[in-house]
Amino acid sequence: MNYRLLLQSTVFVLEGLLLVLLISAALHFEAARIMFGIGIAAFCMVIEIVVVVRIAQRLWKWSGRFAALIVCEVPAKAISTTSATGTRGET
Repeated sequence: MNYRLLLQSTVFVLEGLLLVLLISAALHFEAARIMFGIGIAAFCMVIEIVVVVRIAQRLWKWSGRFAALIVCEVPAKAISTTSATGTRGET
């Protein structure tokens, strides 16, 4: 018999029952409802901050690529126009 799987299943069921007990207490007592609401709000705020940071990191990376694309193209055009007029030999 796999004791690890049995222990994992037991812990999972106990955690689920504990969550049901906490939610039922939160519905019954006013102080518990307030604490439960504050906890859920804090959890949502942390998730929102993580998402905003990830979006900001991705935008920073994209803006860097876009800036590198612009910086690399501008000197290439300037060099090609000066070299074309400089090789004609006419002044």
